Amino acid sequence: MKIGARTMKTGLAITLALAIPYLLDMKTAAVLAAISAIFALQPSLKRSVKTLKDRVFANIVGGVLAIIVNLTLGNHFIFVGLASILLIAILNQFNLGPVIGLATVTLIVIMMSPGTNFMFSATIRILATLLGVVIAFLVNTLFFPPKYEEKLYHLIDYTTSEIMKWIRASVRKNSEYAILKKDLKWVKSEVDRLETYYSLFKDEGTYSRKKNRSQILRKIVVYRQIISTTKVAYNLASILHRQENSFNHFPEELRIQIRERLETLLSAHEQILLKFNGRVSPDEVNFIDYKESLRSKFMHSFFDEANMEAEVNKDVTQSNAVIHIMSSILKYEEFLSRLNILVTSYKKDLKNPQTTIDNIQHIEQ
Repeated sequence: MKIGARTMKTGLAITLALAIPYLLDMKTAAVLAAISAIFALQPSLKRSVKTLKDRVFANIVGGVLAIIVNLTLGNHFIFVGLASILLIAILNQFNLGPVIGLATVTLIVIMMSPGTNFMFSATIRILATLLGVVIAFLVNTLFFPPKYEEKLYHLIDYTTSEIMKWIRASVRKNSEYAILKKDLKWVKSEVDRLETYYSLFKDEGTYSRKKNRSQILRKIVVYRQIISTTKVAYNLASILHRQENSFNHFPEELRIQIRERLETLLSAHEQILLKFNGRVSPDEVNFIDYKESLRSKFMHSFFDEANMEAEVNKDVTQSNAVIHIMSSILKYEEFLSRLNILVTSYKKDLKNPQTTIDNIQHIEQ
């Protein structure tokens, strides 16, 4: 059983949301404050600030609407339902769909609250709801700050390594079709997780008010290119998998050329990531681009094979497979070259914060 930072923050927010109302003599509204704190917890500072603004507005609207409907029409369940419909319509008009749940809970609790002093009770409950939102915001920003860059880098490193293993196995005829199909599906889910962590890391960086904000934004650009390159590598692995039969029927000389070229690109990919992490000099990794003569030979080999399959063997499918494989390799090469330029520029700029992530650990699932 693993208790993560987010779990700890949720427990702390609930504890404070229940304890503070007791200290402020708002015991009847403590539960509402705790519910509000749970709804308001967000994974990043930027989202926390946005949630704080949206929920404060939504809960004030919900509380005021509850008071107006209760005083004018009463708290019959029909009027509670009508008030809820009106509240949801208002919040949708302001594009506040994510905060509708808590605002509606606030409205229902206020309208169904017993007691003679309704206005006082309603005010206490509105304040308790806002207190819960503020507590969640403070816990989110002050305690257990998330390390999204660390998680993002480790996930990139792990996912890229898995993709590279399957590319190498595919071009050496070492892969099992059914197993690779299953693993590529899993890799796709990891690539999707990269986008999630990148979004959270980007939120933290773009909201930063530090003096080195521009350098942080440059790092975000580098990470975006790293993820794009990882996606292109995944696409290459998928194409080699789908075109496995066609690849195995290529002339031996062409298959050797492809293996050698891919080995060069994969080694470059590995070293670029090490360069970004500070383990390889910024001046290294200069072997990605082909020499003109070798590149010309590589391209001619592909086109000759595609033409032969289309014209001599009358096999359009095999010809298309040649083109798909060639284009995916060239695209991978293009993205690697761009990534290498970005990482080299970033690492040579002494103003940029160092990217050296030492605490290699199991990636949180």
